[in-house]
Amino acid sequence: MIYLDNAATTKPAAALQALFCQYAEQDWHNPSAMYLPAVQSEQKVNAARKLLKDAIHAPEAIFTSCGTEGSNTVIFNGWSKKGGAKQHFITSAYEHPCVYECFRQLEQQGHRVDYVSAGKAGVITPEAVASLVCEDTALVAVMHVNNETGAVNDICAIADAVKAKNPETLVYADGVQAYLRIPFDMAGSKVDYYTASAHKVHGLKGTGILFYKKGSPLKAYLVGGGQEGTLRSGTENTFGILAFAEAAKMLLQNNTQKTAHMQMLKDTLCTALMQAKGAVCISPANSAPHILNMAFSGMRGEVLLHLLEKDGVCIATGSACSSKKRSFRVHESVGLPPALAECAVRFSFCPDNTLEEIQYTAEKTLAALKKFQGFIRR
Repeated sequence: MIYLDNAATTKPAAALQALFCQYAEQDWHNPSAMYLPAVQSEQKVNAARKLLKDAIHAPEAIFTSCGTEGSNTVIFNGWSKKGGAKQHFITSAYEHPCVYECFRQLEQQGHRVDYVSAGKAGVITPEAVASLVCEDTALVAVMHVNNETGAVNDICAIADAVKAKNPETLVYADGVQAYLRIPFDMAGSKVDYYTASAHKVHGLKGTGILFYKKGSPLKAYLVGGGQEGTLRSGTENTFGILAFAEAAKMLLQNNTQKTAHMQMLKDTLCTALMQAKGAVCISPANSAPHILNMAFSGMRGEVLLHLLEKDGVCIATGSACSSKKRSFRVHESVGLPPALAECAVRFSFCPDNTLEEIQYTAEKTLAALKKFQGFIRR
């Protein structure tokens, strides 16, 4: 099998197998307990936290169960509630569902939300965001890397523009597709909150992290035993946390070369597939090295996905989190006509993918298009 859906999830790093054996024998104790083995487990959790924070120079961090929990925590509890007054929020029209649906709920509660469109350029501009900031804007949320198109938003410039307009407005960036792939210095930016997820970087599903600035008005979303400095109750997922740090450490080794390798794979596949009739590259020029979004007029994305699956190649039509309720919201935000949006597919890479795999994928994709393109059953 050739796996090209790494934006959905990644294969766990091989080193995690040995790590689990050590965890099962030595590090399985509850980090909140007071005897020595538990204290040692807590120390390892905090060492993992430090490694993950240092990767982006983040001031503070709490562990969560996933990127969705981190987003929900920030959007519902990461801003100052001024009595019962309704407030204003800004987000992008092509956010991941875990962000977008939160703001829909805030709208239902009577708050005002502005949704910024990316337009044909594919990116959210600081000017477009800043133009909407007003006196009662509580929070701005713009993702760092779009999970479907791979577009990279300049979240540092966006945060600068927002704070220049209203210093009290908080800024959140969903970093799930960007963490350890796109350079980011949180300490040197005006971004207040940033989230990541272990399974996107060869860790395990079930572990996420929420980075935040000291003094940010963050309140607990899950309450109970008061773990994670009272900001996230619940017994820590010790193995998931240790696995996250181990996977990050492995990915950070020769990271520049790994990034260049993925960019080469992406460019090679894009060049080959642009030969197809009606081919459109949806990913903008400024896009992440591991995501390629394309559409082929006359070939529904879901059909192409299953044709390639028969040839042993796994790709996606969009966000895995939206696969059960197919939506073209992201592609509509970048100006893609509905007829072409339903033809979109996403190829996403990891450092372990090879040039031979990409060449095979290009060959099979072009063959499928040549045979079936133009036959769309509605």
